[in-house]
Amino acid sequence: MIKNQAGEIRSYLLAKIPVHPKNIVAKASKAFSCSRTTVHRHLNRLIRDGEIIKTGTTRQVQYFLKTEKNKKLIFLLNKEIAEDEVWKENFLQDFKTLPKNVLEICEYGFFEMLNNAIDHSEGTGVVIKTEWDSNAINIRIQDDGVGIFRKIQKTLNLEVERESILHLSKGKLTTDPGKHTGEGIFFTSHVFDHFCVTSRGLSYIRNSRERDWFVETAKNSNVPGTCLWLAISLDSERRLQDVFSEFIKEDSDGVPRFDKTHIVVRLSMLGDERYVSRSQARRICLGLEKFKYVDLDFKDISTAGQGFVDEVFRVFQSKYPNIKIEYTNANDDVRFMIERSLPIS
Repeated sequence: MIKNQAGEIRSYLLAKIPVHPKNIVAKASKAFSCSRTTVHRHLNRLIRDGEIIKTGTTRQVQYFLKTEKNKKLIFLLNKEIAEDEVWKENFLQDFKTLPKNVLEICEYGFFEMLNNAIDHSEGTGVVIKTEWDSNAINIRIQDDGVGIFRKIQKTLNLEVERESILHLSKGKLTTDPGKHTGEGIFFTSHVFDHFCVTSRGLSYIRNSRERDWFVETAKNSNVPGTCLWLAISLDSERRLQDVFSEFIKEDSDGVPRFDKTHIVVRLSMLGDERYVSRSQARRICLGLEKFKYVDLDFKDISTAGQGFVDEVFRVFQSKYPNIKIEYTNANDDVRFMIERSLPIS
């Protein structure tokens, strides 16, 4: 009898959650003359089984069927499409149940990445998917355009598409400076737990929890366009403003400016090359004159040559003395090479 009632309670929950997302616990408790603790136990079972989603905390908790939230929509990339209208008309209602900080992050990333597809992709259409699970929300935006890395390669006249990833990671890179500042991808990649952009066989991935970047070879190198994947925990405590504050500083007039960047040095590696040449250093320094503060992250870099560090820490620094360059995660060998290249004060 108890076993049958357990099945009945869970069937009731699945049937009534769409009608009573906020007070389903009270409804089920009354319908089966059981405790709220019993209802919560069955709700947790349905969450573990991947059948329902829980959002919010304490009095703001709501439950939803997983199938209610998951969407896949296709839009034409024409003059009529606007990212804010797509969001409000098709997705906002689903996201309103999220904590305010998570909602703001999802809205920001959605706007920025869809706008990139509209203004930069040169494509004809875009597919937008939202996938909810018990712990996170995933947003995927895929266009059929020229591909983000190829477009950057042509804009900067780079030898290979792979180098585009390094320059994209710096921020302030745009292929249309008249309309854009180049900040969207930089900040979107920092506010989500997981950020991935894939195009023409390359994937550029950031894990914000680990504060680390990866470059991988994608399986489907013939798929056209660009695919962006954004994911964030439903109970994330990250705030959009906190991430902005890390990289945006007020200038002498009190105007906030995006003046700081963080560069993972290994993103500049092409193939199996070592960090020894001035040309490699110039690759890293390209565009850094746009910033006032630069953090060079030497994580996983085992060695650096004299020419490389001299070009960054003496030649570039001498040319732009007002830019403050700091380095982090350097091992003893790399630190030694950097410090011996610094001017004696």
